[in-house]
Amino acid sequence: MIDIALENFYNFKKEFETYKVSDMSESDTRSKLLDQLLIKVLDWKEPDINREGYVKPGYFDYEVSTSNFRFIIEAKKNFHVLTFPDKGDKIKLKTLKKGNEEVIDQIREYIQKRNLTYGVISNGHQFIVARFVNTDGSNWEENEAFIFKSLEHIESNFIKFYNLLSRTSIQKNGRIRFFLDDVAGSRLVESLVLKNKSEELIRNDYSQHLYPIITQIFSEIYEIENLSDAEILKQCYIKNEDLNKHTSELNVLFNDEPPKFDSRIIPLRNTKNTQDHLEKEITQQHTKTPDPIVIIGSKGAGKTTFIKYFSEVILSEKIKNNRPLLYTDFRGFTKQQVLDTKAIYRKLINQLYDDYPKLNLTQFNILKKIYSKEIKRNIDGKWKPFASDKTIIEQKIGEFIDLVTQNDIEHFQKVSEYLVQVCHKRLVIILDNADQLGIDTQKEVYLLGQSLKRNLKALVMISLREGYYFQWKNKPPFDAYQSPVVHITAPYYGAVLKSRIQYVIDNYDFDSLHGTTNSAKFKFSPALLGNFFDNLKKTLFEEKNSEILNFLEETSYPDIRAGLEKFNYFLLSGHTKITDYMTSSDFTIPIWEFVKSVALESKYYYHHEESIISNLFYPAKNNRNHFTKIRLLNYLYDLAETHSFKDFHLPVGEIIIVFELAGHNEEIIYNEVYQLIDYKMIETKSISSDVEEGVELNSESEIRINSCGIYYLKKLLNSFHYIDLVLQDTPIYDPHYFNLLQEAFAHSNKKGIRDLSERIDSTQIFIEYLKNQEKEDHVRNDSTYGVKSLDLNIVSTIYNNGLKKDLSRVKAKAV
Repeated sequence: MIDIALENFYNFKKEFETYKVSDMSESDTRSKLLDQLLIKVLDWKEPDINREGYVKPGYFDYEVSTSNFRFIIEAKKNFHVLTFPDKGDKIKLKTLKKGNEEVIDQIREYIQKRNLTYGVISNGHQFIVARFVNTDGSNWEENEAFIFKSLEHIESNFIKFYNLLSRTSIQKNGRIRFFLDDVAGSRLVESLVLKNKSEELIRNDYSQHLYPIITQIFSEIYEIENLSDAEILKQCYIKNEDLNKHTSELNVLFNDEPPKFDSRIIPLRNTKNTQDHLEKEITQQHTKTPDPIVIIGSKGAGKTTFIKYFSEVILSEKIKNNRPLLYTDFRGFTKQQVLDTKAIYRKLINQLYDDYPKLNLTQFNILKKIYSKEIKRNIDGKWKPFASDKTIIEQKIGEFIDLVTQNDIEHFQKVSEYLVQVCHKRLVIILDNADQLGIDTQKEVYLLGQSLKRNLKALVMISLREGYYFQWKNKPPFDAYQSPVVHITAPYYGAVLKSRIQYVIDNYDFDSLHGTTNSAKFKFSPALLGNFFDNLKKTLFEEKNSEILNFLEETSYPDIRAGLEKFNYFLLSGHTKITDYMTSSDFTIPIWEFVKSVALESKYYYHHEESIISNLFYPAKNNRNHFTKIRLLNYLYDLAETHSFKDFHLPVGEIIIVFELAGHNEEIIYNEVYQLIDYKMIETKSISSDVEEGVELNSESEIRINSCGIYYLKKLLNSFHYIDLVLQDTPIYDPHYFNLLQEAFAHSNKKGIRDLSERIDSTQIFIEYLKNQEKEDHVRNDSTYGVKSLDLNIVSTIYNNGLKKDLSRVKAKAV
């Protein structure tokens, strides 16, 4: 971009030669010189430029603005030569004032009337760039200005000129950047004076008792190695029915329906229909080997749990005896191991031997049947001289079988052929969790499935993540096959969690607990930990419209695994008051305590880089505007609402066009959208949020807000417990407010407790800071944009939609 700017500058310089001999007015200087420099060289857009705005006692020439920064340009006549010292290009204003007092006084008056600080004075070929007004009480005359004495001076210092005044640089830095360190925000969590800032809170005394429960009950259920695990699977598995899946009115966002982007996807909705379809595919007599079935589902939706429940519970032993089922989990596999086809065949055939011993596939007489054609050929051929000696023939057969069974692939082919043709039993092979591997390795697993189908005449099922399948469906190797596709829909999160808590209450035997809490020794009976889970169940499911359940399901669905992980963080967090929850039979867990435990885990302070709670006020790369993400979410929400939250996506390019009205540039919008995708608050039509690798967007990429984005926007953002967390980590660009926050901020004690009154003070200061920052969003061009999300007063909305009520509640508690 700077190369194009320099080329345009050279063209401008040539044209200037024709202008400099004429007596150009201030108006001509603007239209013929500065307009060209601003638009063609410095890349400003027409909506960014407000010409000849009125302020008493006159008119300023230009007010140029981005989404969060404005400055004045005062244009002088072409022949009006600005006075500069002979040496230097960085001069204090008190020095420049000696030869340019009238024009400096004039621009300062305009700047003060517009409540700004920065300005530029130019006659079209000379420039003074400075902060002409200070807001901290210091003497403005001591400020240093950058000067450009001529177009030749600009040419030899073009990078500096461009980095000071171009739209790209000012948008990136949030202001005219004079020094390397003058635009970085300060964060409270980086303050050296914070107590315990680099330490971790000791996990609660009960973690060791909760770990096995979390490992066995609250993680994915996929290990079926003993009766206990099978019983957990039976009691905790939740079928996906055609019902409303959560407590919000936005049920349409929770319909994890089969996608329609590929005709190969079979339109099956609920668990029973999917199970019935797969069972029919397995049991029916195929005249030819069926194509592999691809099982897709979103990340964390429970594909593995579905497969295990289907194979271990739904399929009867009679079916599995006729359709021996083999299962391979690719979690932990390396690419080298996936490419080692012989080892995989060996693993599968050994699993067949172990799981189906009644087939007697290792017995000598069965092996003779498997290789009966080859044995007969040898008896009629090279063994014919020994045909009359049964002992030698048996010995020859044994040696032959020892030899041929050493080739795992060919031997497995013969075994499968025997099962299909003689026993009328077709193998069913499930390849699971290939989506845990790299992209190239996943494709190798798919090709492996095709080779298993071809070589073993087996019915193969391959589970893949929905997003990966979307990317690959029309590319090699997937476009070479017509595999039917079955979609696994995520179950209702609340039902999953309820079944697992109930299982713990009904089945878990706790040991007596001994330990120390609050400097006092304790001894609790096993019943008290059961009390804790009883209180959890009551908080989540007996309280009408449980806030905690809403938080978990709306910020996670359809990723059930992610929701369970958040619940696990709460169980193990050092901030979780398990003693209180255990010792009272009617204690309900407040949402603010739950969110704090999940957000901090065992940290004393909030860091958005380390927490699963995202900070919407933290600007993306090259942005200084705290509200861009929130405006984007509001914009997407408003459009989704007009379409009743149905399957509506919007091209990124259309969003960029709208947001450029408010001074945002394309790079920043892309950066903010990428971050919102990373936060799981918006999703793309290509299901890219389901894919581990970096998402690549262009102007035609289509996005929409999801349930997580709506929850943050309409609920979490408006709460005291959220603001109290994120203010610790948000970069503060005003030193005055940062100093106020530092003085008021409540430090954490060793138990992770911070003074409530000081937390309230910090929140109120932070809100005042945000109000001042948001003013820049509403003064650009002194008009509204006609776009609800751009015209919205975000801080007032936050305050009126929940924060005001929350502050009243906590203030009453702090008294």
